[in-house]
Amino acid sequence: MAEYYVYLLLDPRKFYLPFYVGKGKGDRWQWHLRESAAKRETNLLKARTIQNIRAAGFEPAVMFWATGLAEDDAYAAEADLIQRFGRRRYDPDGILTNLCVDARPPDRT
Repeated sequence: MAEYYVYLLLDPRKFYLPFYVGKGKGDRWQWHLRESAAKRETNLLKARTIQNIRAAGFEPAVMFWATGLAEDDAYAAEADLIQRFGRRRYDPDGILTNLCVDARPPDRT
């Protein structure tokens, strides 16, 4: 079923530069904002980025890169964008707060 999407969370303080790439369906993209506000976020770099954006009087923006995708296609598009932008602390000149390049669960066959 083609119900997944790939999204980028953008920093309005930095001309809407992406700081996180994700894959989801429904309201998944909003979880990051709620988790950060409730201080339940496990990705501390992403949480601090969201908190710093809010402290400056802004809200992170979202851009839907692709919609109507099958789950495998969404995982592939997410991984491609993460590799293109790179991850802070992991990749030279990386700008994203993502911890993993490919968040696909392990094959359970």
